[in-house]
Amino acid sequence: MAWLWRSGPAAAAQIAEQAASFELRAEGSFPLQYIETVTETSRRHVLTGAPFLGLTATAHLQPDLSASIYTEAGHSTLGSFRDNDDTFASVGGNIVKRWGAFSAGVSFEHSRLYDGVFGGTDTIANDVDLSARHVWRPDGDHRIVAGARVTARLDETFSAQRYSYGARFDIERRLIGSWWAVAAARIRFSDYVGDDAGRWDTRLAVVGGLKYEFNDSVSARMVAGYEDRMSNVASRNSDKFSVGASLDFNIDLMRPRWPGGR
Repeated sequence: MAWLWRSGPAAAAQIAEQAASFELRAEGSFPLQYIETVTETSRRHVLTGAPFLGLTATAHLQPDLSASIYTEAGHSTLGSFRDNDDTFASVGGNIVKRWGAFSAGVSFEHSRLYDGVFGGTDTIANDVDLSARHVWRPDGDHRIVAGARVTARLDETFSAQRYSYGARFDIERRLIGSWWAVAAARIRFSDYVGDDAGRWDTRLAVVGGLKYEFNDSVSARMVAGYEDRMSNVASRNSDKFSVGASLDFNIDLMRPRWPGGR
């Protein structure tokens, strides 16, 4: 019994240290957004208040190496321009290596894209992704993120459908107090194989607006965006406009003690 008493504090400390290397994060967005998509033959309008919710569990294997699993569902967040304007549900995982402000990772994601608000399943997709990102915060009034990504899209039978190559640049600038100006630009080139072999698409998107931070976990955004999709298949050319506002949250349910932990 005395041995158990002496080992108890040490064992508790070891368990606490192990738990401290684990992070659990919940995020979500409650938007009201209007999206208009124009093609050669149609004009589609979508007004939606469908939310976005996600949960991520991360194991910090080392201070600069982590592995995560996550699940998310709902409507894409403001300004993200996913492949469709309706809802989705996905589950996936990634491994990320960091070198200071630079990080690189590999991920796999399985998604279902729905008609409307979780109507019939429109598409089942599997994405294998290689990405790199650099975060620059020169001072307390600027946040700048630049990233690049290569993605292989597979269908439900794991047959290749397309290969995509993209880059994105985000910047936030404090205006006054808790008010921030936000802007983002993205380009993505997709080369299709399989049933659509020979098709290519180039998508250019820009987003801009305002963000108000209530605290480190809750913020509100008002943004507008435009995406131009150019394709060698004329029926795939489109222009997409979006405008909306959202209340967003990002909460650490469990935080790591590793240096650099959020």
